[in-house]
Formats: sequence, structure tokens, C-alpha cells
Amino acid sequence: MNRRRIAVTLAGVAAFINLYAPQSLLPLLREWIGQDAARAGMIVSAGTFGVALAAPFAGLLADRFGRRRVIVFAAFLAVLPGLLSGLAPTPEWLMLIRLAQGLCLPGIFAVTVAYIAEEWPASEARGVTAVYVAGTIGGGFCGRLMSGVVAEFFGWRWGFVALAALQLLIALLIRAWLPPGRDVLKTRGSARTPLLPLLIRPGLRGAFATGFLMLFSLVGGFTYMTLHLSAPPFSLGPAALSMIFAVYLAGVVVTPYSGRLLNAFGHARVLVMAWGLGFAGLLLTLWPALLPVALGLCLFSVGLFIAQTATTSFVGEIAGAERGPAVGLYVTCYYFGGSVGGVLPSVVWHWAGWPGVVGLLCAAGALASVIGWKSYRFPKDEPHPVTDALPECGGEA
Repeated sequence: MNRRRIAVTLAGVAAFINLYAPQSLLPLLREWIGQDAARAGMIVSAGTFGVALAAPFAGLLADRFGRRRVIVFAAFLAVLPGLLSGLAPTPEWLMLIRLAQGLCLPGIFAVTVAYIAEEWPASEARGVTAVYVAGTIGGGFCGRLMSGVVAEFFGWRWGFVALAALQLLIALLIRAWLPPGRDVLKTRGSARTPLLPLLIRPGLRGAFATGFLMLFSLVGGFTYMTLHLSAPPFSLGPAALSMIFAVYLAGVVVTPYSGRLLNAFGHARVLVMAWGLGFAGLLLTLWPALLPVALGLCLFSVGLFIAQTATTSFVGEIAGAERGPAVGLYVTCYYFGGSVGGVLPSVVWHWAGWPGVVGLLCAAGALASVIGWKSYRFPKDEPHPVTDALPECGGEA
């Protein structure tokens, strides 16, 4: 058993188990806050906005204090706002607590991506990144499922409390199993990596833009899909809605193999192929029957998870020695996209319902594909293939 890879996978779970949990609770939360789709979306977006604000500083903290130390501390710190979410007296307080929780999370996933890139050679790092992304998928699914099922019987407040307890258990396992990395710690007098040159570097700039569009699409798609499925003719409740997120399990199975796709075809081609799956899935969700909608959500989520693996590994490889701050900036752009994705589609939703949201997400995906195709290039325009075979499913994790 490779505990280091298991710990990396658990870090992905810990980072996402709380972040999107309110999506399966939206029908109950709308009864509490009123029938305002934009306000309901802000419950989700508050967490992603906190992530976006804190992400650039996570890499700097890791450079100063060490990657493992920051990952473990952030995993424990995220437990507190999870508990407080269940005690929120007003919707505004819940948004504020969710913002605080989002501020904790970049210390887990932004730093874990940098940890992977430092600890494994490129050929293995792609596979380990894929396993880590599978962990994030599993965390997102478990968070939505547990919160929805618990809320169905005990109310949405206990849904948040149950997730906080699970977060604590995962934090203890990460602390026990994640070994120290090969950190090169920076002292107080050390020069800091300027962020502006990273923002305008061509390859990274394209990755930041595609990351923004990816989470914009993923959050917008699943947030407004829950509103779509809670209305006639589907009329699903919280527990049934949480089961819809079982489509994430397909991503857990498929995503680890995306490391092999990256080695064979390169980041740009995999990104475009992944968005092709996403487009097909979005179109299927327009069918007014639950089975085609579930299949469409499965294709949509798998496509975006593969695209996320391609983009995350590209950032880790292209950034070189500056990968800590570069990953932090990527996460900031990615989660700003998620924050916008929770709110902006509400305009289209009120005007054209779910078909309008599908059109908006397809436009975002087309733009992301074009940007990625032009940007995901290494020096001398090399496709950067790796011929070494990856272990099955990314290794022993």
C-alpha cells in the first residue's frame, strides 16, 4: 500500500467534500432564503470566492513553511467553518461562513498539486495528478451525497455537521500518512516570486483562462441543474438530487486513465477531446427524461474532469521553479470562474431556463477549447510527450 499516494488522494477528498455540498441542499435552502435563484447560487459561490481570494497566498505560505505542514494545517482548519455552517442564523451569515471555509481550502489543493509536481517525475506526476483529481471528484460526490441524505431526514443544518465530522477524520489520516516533501524553504529575506510575470506568461495565461471557464461551466451546470430537476416534471427532493451526483463516480473511474491520454496525445489535444465529451453531455441534458439527463451529466462531468487533469498537469510542468505561485494563481482564476458560474447563469435561467444555461456553457467550452489549443505548448512548440508507461490507474493509490 502506497500511503503517500493515498494521502494525496485524501487531500483531494478533503478539499472538495464541503465546497459544493450546498448544491444538493438548494431546494431546502431556497425554502429558508426565498425563491431567488441568484441568492441560492451565492451560497455555493461564497465558498469558491473565498478559494479564489486565498489561492495566491497558499503557494507563498507553502514556500515559507513547507508543503506538508500547510496541507495538514488547512485540512484541520476547514473543519471549524463546516461546523459553524450548521449553526448559521441567517443566509448572510451562512454566506460569510462559507467564504471563510473557502479561504481555508487552497492550502489543501493548490499546495497538493505543487507537492505532486515536486515529489514525482513528470511521467509519474501526470498519473498521480489524475489520481488526485479522482480524489477531488470523490470528495465532491461524497459531500453532496452525505449532505443530501442527512438533510432529507434531519434537516440541512445536520448535513453540514456530518460533513465537518468526516472532514476531521480525513484530516487525521492525511496527517498520519503524508510524508514531508523535498521543500526548499524561503527565509524572510528571500526574494518573492513576482506574480504579474506569471499572469502574462503566454502558456500560463491560457491555462488561467481555461481554468476560469472550466469551473464556471461545472458550477453553473450542476447548480442550475439541481434547480431544473427540483421543478416539474422531475420534482426531485434533496436525497434524490444528491444521488444525481453519482455521475461523479464515472469520473473517479475514468479520470485516472487521463494520465495515459496526456502522455499519448499532449495537453492541448486532450483538452479539446474532453470538451467534446462535455458538449455531448450538455446536449443530452435537454432531453425531458431522467435517464438521458443522468447520462448527459455523466459525460459532461467526465469531460470536464479530464480537462481539469490536462490543465492542472500543464501548469505544474510549464511553471518550473515557480510552480507554487503559478498553481496558486491558477486556482484563483479557476475559482473566480466558479464564483461567477454560481451567479451569472441566473440571468439566462430567468430568461430561457435550462436550455439557455446549456447554450451559455457550450459557448464557454468552445472558448476554452480554442484558448487551450493555442496556449498549451511547451518551449520550441514541442508536444512534450512522455513514453514511459504509467502504472495501472495512476499507481497503487
